[in-house]
Order: sequence, then C-alpha cells, then structure tokens
Amino acid sequence: MHSRCILLAVSIAMAAATSAHAKGKKADAPLPTTMAAVTDTTVGVDEKDTSRKTAEEYLNALSGAGSDQGRDHLLGGATMTARIFTLENWKVVGREKHRREVGELSDINALVDGLDREGRTALAKMMGGGPGADDMSTHEFSAEEAKKILETTKQKAALFNKTHPVFAYVARVDKEVYWHPKNPFRDLLQQAGANGKYTMDFDLFWIETDEGLGESKTARKWPLRVVRFVTDKMDTGYKILPASDWNAE
Repeated sequence: MHSRCILLAVSIAMAAATSAHAKGKKADAPLPTTMAAVTDTTVGVDEKDTSRKTAEEYLNALSGAGSDQGRDHLLGGATMTARIFTLENWKVVGREKHRREVGELSDINALVDGLDREGRTALAKMMGGGPGADDMSTHEFSAEEAKKILETTKQKAALFNKTHPVFAYVARVDKEVYWHPKNPFRDLLQQAGANGKYTMDFDLFWIETDEGLGESKTARKWPLRVVRFVTDKMDTGYKILPASDWNAE
C-alpha cells in the first residue's frame, strides 16, 4: 500500500505542476451540484456512423489494413508507444448505447478544481507535511491511514460522477490515471475556456482479437472508446480515448 500511494502521490504532483487548474484558486469554493443533461440512444452494432468509421480507421491502422494516419485519431495525439503498437486482427463484436452529455464548462472547471485541490491536500499528507509543505520526504502509513487520506478526494470524484457522468468517465476521475499529466482532458479544458456550453458524445465498442498461436490461441475482448468534445471555441471531432502506455485499462 505504501509504494502504491507513493506512485499516486507522484502522479498528483506531476498533474498539479502541469495543470492550469492547480494555481490561484479559492480554497473553499462550493462545488456545483447541477446535473448535466445526459441522453442514451441505442445504436446498431453495424451502423456505419462517424463514430464507427473512426474506430475502424484506427483499428485498420493498428493492423496494417489501412493508412497509418488512423493513429492520429487518438485524443491528445499518438505517443511513441501508440505509434508502434500493432494488432494482428480485430472485429467489432458489440456496441453500448451512444451517450450525449450537455452541460456548463463553469461546472466542469469547478469540479476539476475541487478534485485537484483535494488531491494536492492528500499529496501533502502523503509526503509528510501540511498544506503548502515543501518537505518531499515520505512517511510510512497503514492501509487504513491511506484510505482516510484519500477519502475526501474520492467524495469529490463521486460527486463529479453523479452530476457529469460522461465527462467524468472520459476524464477517469475515479481512477488513479486521472492524475497522469498525459490525461488529455486537461488540455481539452484549457482550450475550451472557463464558460459556455459543452457537448460530449461518447461511444464504447467491444473489440475481439485472437491472440496466441495454434491451440493456445485465445480470444480477448476489450473496450474501444470514441469521444467528441464540442464547445463554442473548439470541436475535437471524433477521437479515440487513449488507453495505451500511460493507462493500463
């Protein structure tokens, strides 16, 4: 538990250092509880809409069946690891309901600020100091102590998930990878600005690949997520939510 929390603390520190939301915010601003408008729509697994075409172009790039430019569909751009990752085969075997969320950027920014603020408070405790402490020495603590330190952070993530479930899912607010500086949602918010409406479209496809050789070959089923984020200032187009070298999902 100690080493796991230290890794989490390092990720929080890196995210705080690279996030515009990490500086100059009021400490006790109330968090919004307004619910974003979410609609779910059933879509046929074989429907050739833009989301499906984006997924296919990306998968074809990985398998060598299409242009390598399909890798550029990754939200935030393709990392070096993503550039060399390959698949031998793939097929779409399922598709969840299409989800659309419409909400206020001001609410999203406030929720991110609150979660980041609690993360920095937890970081200070993990590293043995109080708020604003510069001492980066580590201290041993029990699993129960670690749970208590992170409890308020989890509460902030739970509120985020409740009020803005689609954006929260894309940002992975309830997972450790939320804190990773390569998480593309931070750049999205910085580009989108502080106010105005946003729309988040989300599709989850289930992909099956045959892996291994001969009699040891097995089928693996895994999720591929397609997102589109639109505001008055930006439109990402349909992009693949990355799950590569920075995220083990």
